[in-house]
Amino acid sequence: MSNLQLGRMTGLAVGIVVGLILVVVIMRAVNFNHKMKTEYDEMQRSIRDRGYKYGFYTILIVEALFCVVSSGMDIPAVPIVVHFIPIFLGIVVQASYCIWNNAYVGLNINMKRCIIVAVAASLINFLAAFLAWRSGTLISGHVIQAPFVNLLCGVMFAILGLVALFRKAAVREVEE
Repeated sequence: MSNLQLGRMTGLAVGIVVGLILVVVIMRAVNFNHKMKTEYDEMQRSIRDRGYKYGFYTILIVEALFCVVSSGMDIPAVPIVVHFIPIFLGIVVQASYCIWNNAYVGLNINMKRCIIVAVAASLINFLAAFLAWRSGTLISGHVIQAPFVNLLCGVMFAILGLVALFRKAAVREVEE
């Protein structure tokens, strides 16, 4: 194993740990009672369970599809991108289902803080992807590189924001 590979693995591991710590801090910040755990009623828990099931099956299907495709041809992306695509699609399916069925936002969530965090995360990831594109490291030698994960993350937050907006518009239309 080369020093470059070891450095990338170490950087990725540190990034994941820092990301998890950041998630804990953010979760405490967006909850009214500053607890880590978000509270849901029975109906929300039932819907969220279904959402997790749909998200899980999405990940399985996309991973299986990538297995079939990669057995017959090279996927023009580094492995981290190939493995994050199913994760992001699973998250989009789960979160979209829960948002649409009014089970995403817990009883103790401060929605304004939650929106601020989502917009900030989306913008930071779009900025990182833009800087990678500008420096030529987003795609190198016709192969999608690791910074593409930032673009995926930005798109994921944008899609979830759109789902939330469509949900809000649909509820408003029904109420009128």
